[in-house]
Amino acid sequence: MSTERLLRIKEQITEAKDKKSEIKGQITSVEAQAKEKFKVSMPAEGEKKLGEMGEMLDQKEEKFKEKFEELESAYSWE
Repeated sequence: MSTERLLRIKEQITEAKDKKSEIKGQITSVEAQAKEKFKVSMPAEGEKKLGEMGEMLDQKEEKFKEKFEELESAYSWE
């Protein structure tokens, strides 16, 4: 292998290490935000919390639809 090729490989390794550090920092930041905003520290906890929030949203949407239909039937808005 030539010296030039070895230098290119070394540069690629350095770039990969830098990218790894950058990604690791981003992951740490996202984990901190999740912990602060949603009180979760593990991805599985986040998925569970997201499922719970989705169910709650579905229930609220259904309740809204029911109440809106009651309102529509009680009043004529035409």
